Amino acid sequence: MRRSSTAILATCLALPLAAQDGTRDIAGSLTYLARIALPPDAEVAVTARGAFETVLGASRFTADGKQVPLPFSLTVPNGLSGQLDALIRIGGAPRWIIRDIAFDASDMPVDLGELRLDPTTPLAFATQYDCNGRPVAFGILNDRAVLRVDGRDFEMEEAVSASGARYVASDGSDTEFWSKGDTAMLTLEGQDMGQCIKAMPEPFLYRARGNEPGWHVRIGDDTVDITADYSALSLTTPRPEVQVSPGAYSFAMPQIDARLTLQERLCHDDATGMPYPHIATLRLGERRLTGCGGDPAELLTGAAWHIEHVAGQEVTDNADITIAFDTVGRISGRAGCNRFMGGYELTGEGLRLGRMGVTMMACPAAQMAQERRVLDALDTVRRFYIDASGWLLLVGGAKDAPLLTARRP
Repeated sequence: MRRSSTAILATCLALPLAAQDGTRDIAGSLTYLARIALPPDAEVAVTARGAFETVLGASRFTADGKQVPLPFSLTVPNGLSGQLDALIRIGGAPRWIIRDIAFDASDMPVDLGELRLDPTTPLAFATQYDCNGRPVAFGILNDRAVLRVDGRDFEMEEAVSASGARYVASDGSDTEFWSKGDTAMLTLEGQDMGQCIKAMPEPFLYRARGNEPGWHVRIGDDTVDITADYSALSLTTPRPEVQVSPGAYSFAMPQIDARLTLQERLCHDDATGMPYPHIATLRLGERRLTGCGGDPAELLTGAAWHIEHVAGQEVTDNADITIAFDTVGRISGRAGCNRFMGGYELTGEGLRLGRMGVTMMACPAAQMAQERRVLDALDTVRRFYIDASGWLLLVGGAKDAPLLTARRP
């Protein structure tokens, strides 16, 4: 199974002329809250990852007597976004970690500032569960059963049960974990968290597609499947290693005389207008086919969007109106006075928002009227659009016009 990729750039120091050779620097420093000194042989690893789990850049060094904050610098290709992970090991064991620090796709150096790492201790024989969107691990730590939830560890003791394996927290916190096969029930400090499902690794899948003459590429764990000419042509080949260049990823498939190139630039489907994160170019022999690639949800998820216009009117009174999309189909935000939450679904041509739940706090009349306009607009959203400046437009209503416009800080 090909889930890893060849590291493109190795450990490196700051390069003053980085912008001239198609690369840029990402820098910052690492710290933690505990007043614990690092031994000289403490190991530090900083890695920048892009699409397809590609390693865009990495830096590894020892503390060598230095203490936090520890400065770091690594070099990545221009024009690609990604996430940065950092890990400090002591005696070879993970001790502090931070993950998924996002950086954007530009050609400019990035200073991430001071990053605070959290303590980490790996659980032996851990089983991962999804408890209504909340990740939970159950495993062994220092020969004791441990339930890990939201970074907190609960030492557990086995309890009597008619079926399955039932454990209760030894600290009397009314925390219980009862597993039966691939499912479990979780009670966390007296609160019923519902059913948990054993987390199974999802198979990797990436899609790119285009119209006229109708082509589609499916990249899986092990193979690449290509259909073209409205399914008249069908090709399959082993998945090659991804190649990285400034602003793009590519897959060379000489066995079938094909190459897929994915530029990290906003792409809009020319039939539906749906935005995608990549411009896709498929070369088949002498033919060159163009289209879009990636998951549109990637453009929505992440940091919250700040709504600045409602039905063409600018938000008044400096109201903090936001909307955030998570990776499991839920939305949440502030309508100006109250919070709202609900679900969303991306279809082939649009965006569907589910029924909203809203808190019931009262505010001044003008603020409540503006909030009502926000909630009414959300109720009629049918699709979304992201313009060249990065603004999010939620579109719908009788006129199929922008109802809400938002941006990220």
